[in-house]
Amino acid sequence: MVKIIIVEDDPMIAEIYLKKFSDSGFEVFPATTAEQALGIAKVEKIDVLMTDLIMPKMDGFQLISELRNGKYDSDMKIIVASNLSQKDDRDKAIRLGANGFVAKSEFSPSELVAEIKKLISNANNSENLV
Repeated sequence: MVKIIIVEDDPMIAEIYLKKFSDSGFEVFPATTAEQALGIAKVEKIDVLMTDLIMPKMDGFQLISELRNGKYDSDMKIIVASNLSQKDDRDKAIRLGANGFVAKSEFSPSELVAEIKKLISNANNSENLV
């Protein structure tokens, strides 16, 4: 079973994602902050982390940087799911170490699950995806 941390600070969206990903066979670890996600990543062998970019205190860019600093599992796939989908945001996320980027506004929750599965599969065969 694929273990995923979903970092989402909107409780309604987080609940929807938790259900959709759980129903699709993922073991889901919800986090409402980047700091919570880092705590989970220290104690669990996580396959994928899906994060928003805009969050209080530590944003998604800082989270990616922290996860790629050598203290966390380098095999963990990091997928950004954000409404900040400008080319500069995508490029920065990939440059910091994200394996993929999806614009949340372009996908229903079910489509997002399918897209994350596709990105995970592709990331296993390629270093970075945009």
